[in-house]
Amino acid sequence: MLKRFLKAAPETSEPPAGIPPKLVFHVGDPKTGSSSIQRVLFDRTWSLPGQAPDKIIAYPETLNAIPMAKALYEDAPPKRRKTHWGEAADWLASQKAPAAIFSAEHFAFVRPQVLKQAIELHLPDHDRALKIVAYVRPHISRLVSTYAQRVKSRGLSQDFVTFCRQSVEQNRFDYAPRFTDWLDTFGDAFILRPMIRDRLAQGDVVADFIGTVLDSDAVSVDTSGQVNESPTLDQLACLLLLQGDLQAAGVEQSTRHALCSSLAQRLARRLGGGGERLRMPRDLLEDMRTTYAGDAAALDATFFDGTPMSDALTADIPVAETPQSLAAEDRFDALCRKRLHRTAQRLAEGLKADPTGWKRHYRQERRKKDAPHIATAPAVAEIDTLLDYVCDIFA
Repeated sequence: MLKRFLKAAPETSEPPAGIPPKLVFHVGDPKTGSSSIQRVLFDRTWSLPGQAPDKIIAYPETLNAIPMAKALYEDAPPKRRKTHWGEAADWLASQKAPAAIFSAEHFAFVRPQVLKQAIELHLPDHDRALKIVAYVRPHISRLVSTYAQRVKSRGLSQDFVTFCRQSVEQNRFDYAPRFTDWLDTFGDAFILRPMIRDRLAQGDVVADFIGTVLDSDAVSVDTSGQVNESPTLDQLACLLLLQGDLQAAGVEQSTRHALCSSLAQRLARRLGGGGERLRMPRDLLEDMRTTYAGDAAALDATFFDGTPMSDALTADIPVAETPQSLAAEDRFDALCRKRLHRTAQRLAEGLKADPTGWKRHYRQERRKKDAPHIATAPAVAEIDTLLDYVCDIFA
């Protein structure tokens, strides 16, 4: 059942006159199901008994609030902040639902004090009912997931062990200091949830997030259209090869990112979950456990009941007994490699012929409702066909 803010208005889903909607900023963290949360909110594929989703939660007509988040980066032009936050304020002022949500994991890269100042400046009528919600993924799982993501989207050629060692040196996944800063800035308005299945409502981050926003345990989520499988080693090797060829052909990073993200989704849908996956090397596991034990304990002491982060660190974790190679020469025969290289060349030619068309098509169909449909443009259609052909190679 609904609690607190909905109880104040039992006859209507609108907030009482003069009381602003509950304003929620979902700020990540990266690799904690943000895309799934955004997709369900965007498509409104969740429900609450007797309530229409759009009457309970207002969500913008874009998939995420990345432009709002990036407008707060230190190097962002002041005009950009005024534009995107002004648009957000106008949209928010027109909403009547009891809760409104802005979601982007890119807020995780913004200092919490900067976000608070932006809210106070641009959304001052809503700071009384503010919630900042974040999720944190256990350290070992985050290392594995982030490495796979960077291979997929950036073409990272660095080996996994070196990546882990370098992450430790750079304090990249020491969570406690950063989340404590959020807590100090926002106080009780900041909510941190552990991205651990048995600690999530219904074992699902989407149901957990919406339930947290609504203070309800009766949320139902339709996730039938989602594909959240982590890529297999063969899929990562394929993406790494294509990234390398496209980069050598002069295709810019943001376009390569969009292209390989689209391909990864297609591979997951077409090929399913079978295949070997990236694992933490056994001879590195104990070192990582020791490294992150203090940070896990600090998170548990500050944010959670019990010791979920420490328990996740010491739990039985799948490991790789032998080195896992992502080199195409180690995973594919000569004919397969030849086909992939030829496809990469044709993709590069298509992207150069129309440098922005396909990327615009990809982003529009993902992020905006009723976006102009440009997939019929010859260059765009050809690229989509080539991506499907890559899937056919592995089918």
